Amino acid sequence: MPNPTVALRLNEDTQNRLKALGQRRDRSPHYLMKEAVEKYLATEEALEAERDLMQARWERFELTGETVTHDDVKAWAAGLAAKSDHSQS
Repeated sequence: MPNPTVALRLNEDTQNRLKALGQRRDRSPHYLMKEAVEKYLATEEALEAERDLMQARWERFELTGETVTHDDVKAWAAGLAAKSDHSQS
């Protein structure tokens, strides 16, 4: 079954820019619009996933009150750097 068509109204300037870019890249305006929507969705979905993760972390903090000190994080990062230095030698 074919995909349904979605209409999008663009002002004349945007249409001209899209057409010019399509000609330079040997792509149709339709192709460029599909690519733009796909990239937009991927970016926004990643932001939403990050927002969900941060919300879950905040809820866990509210339940447990568990935190990690700055010094503990620095020590952990230093340990990672030391492991990386040893594996490259």
